[in-house]
Amino acid sequence: MNHLSLVKHKSKYSADYYLTFAIDGEPLEVWLPKHDPQSEHDLIVSLPELYDEKDTQLVWDRIYSTAPGWRTLVPLLVCPDDVDLTCTVIVVEQFSNERQIQWCRFGLLIDAIEIDSPSVEWYGAIPGVIFDRQNFHEVLDEFREKENIVMYWD
Repeated sequence: MNHLSLVKHKSKYSADYYLTFAIDGEPLEVWLPKHDPQSEHDLIVSLPELYDEKDTQLVWDRIYSTAPGWRTLVPLLVCPDDVDLTCTVIVVEQFSNERQIQWCRFGLLIDAIEIDSPSVEWYGAIPGVIFDRQNFHEVLDEFREKENIVMYWD
């Protein structure tokens, strides 16, 4: 089982440090290209406020979509210049059961995220990861608290 946490990270294209996910202690922006150099697009995490409030709500709604048996595409990383879901976006296929959240596969989004079954160019070399359900939700809640993200369901 993997461990999800939060870390401060500064990419070569960000002006300052920002909060991002870490898989087993390694920032997502480092962890992905370590497994597949093709995934290196100098992106930043999509979960703080995006340029469009609707995009922010979509990302948070999808990452919290963890009802057992639920499978969804979650935008994880976006272009730091545009900070939206229309440019370069790396997504994860997320699947949930009663005890775990699995990030099955990671890929580059080809189509708009809002359409049914958007095309994704999957990275075959990046392994899937499995998180304890409680750990996963605690990290999401901590992220929202630290970044002052308010959702429509709050």
